[in-house]
Amino acid sequence: MRDDIVRDMRVSSKLVRDRQEASPVYETPSPLLLSRVAEAAYWAGRYLEGAEGTARLIKTHADLVVDLPSAVTVGWFPLLAVMGVGDDVAGKLIKGSDTEEAVLAHLTASKDNQSSVRSSVAAVHTNLRLTRSVMPVEAAEVLIELHREVDSTAGSAVARQTRDAWLVSVIRGCQTLTGILSETMSHDDAYGFLTVGRQIERADMVSRVLDVQGWALTSQSSGEVRPYADLRWAAALRSVSALQAFRRRGVPNTPAATLTFLLRDVRCPRTIEACLVEISRWLLEIPRHEAAMSMCAELELLLSDVEIDDLVAGELHDFVDVIQQGLSKVHDAIEATWFDSARSQAVG
Repeated sequence: MRDDIVRDMRVSSKLVRDRQEASPVYETPSPLLLSRVAEAAYWAGRYLEGAEGTARLIKTHADLVVDLPSAVTVGWFPLLAVMGVGDDVAGKLIKGSDTEEAVLAHLTASKDNQSSVRSSVAAVHTNLRLTRSVMPVEAAEVLIELHREVDSTAGSAVARQTRDAWLVSVIRGCQTLTGILSETMSHDDAYGFLTVGRQIERADMVSRVLDVQGWALTSQSSGEVRPYADLRWAAALRSVSALQAFRRRGVPNTPAATLTFLLRDVRCPRTIEACLVEISRWLLEIPRHEAAMSMCAELELLLSDVEIDDLVAGELHDFVDVIQQGLSKVHDAIEATWFDSARSQAVG
């Protein structure tokens, strides 16, 4: 099936090029995309997806902390682990009675944390301003509003009374901006880099959730926590916005079925396989894509060959490490092929 998808994408890409070559409208080549604009679009996509994903992850985790009994509470360390916060920083945040406030402030409102929701939205604003020559006015207006609102109300992300509404507002703002870009921006190379950046960030987020929360789907789940494994894994699916799509499959909620879904399902846009398909689709439209496509092909083969039962038995952590290394190689290939090494203006 995956071979059919890749073949269909190549055929579709060739048909588009043939129509462009045959049509008088395309007799004059499109202007070349500047390297700095391509890189800015790519990082805007990554930060846009990162801001939305982080906000959703925090909201889901905060709800889970409330839902679980205090005897088996998950605490806040798993949230920091998913977000890649180092042990030294995590140790300073998780202490005393203000752990919840400290963790949420670091992940949402902090200007010093480059991955916080506030910093991510600011980075989207900075990078998309560098692409203003190719960005629709409607998107620019929404971006300015989103940046202003997040920056001025970041304190609301910490207090329990206002946290949920703030996070939902960020998620919807990011989704609105993504939708406007999709529906009004020319689907050319600039949009291709924007989309590739989003999909790499999304696949990375799914892999990190699998890495940290995957114990609930493996033989490592035991003891007093086991009765709540389904609740915790449902939260993991919800944190990547894939719970409803998984339930639509109509398959039993087993560890093997859930892992197969998050790794290989091509119909849900929130799975690693779907992200790789979308990355490949847009890379095919951009000249000199061979190196990055090769890295994607390696990841596709890896997903096809892995034995799901082995992952359930306890090999998930090592497998996810390989997935993350593969995504890093895709990024490195993109950077080496298209972007100016100086990166003097784009925020990455």
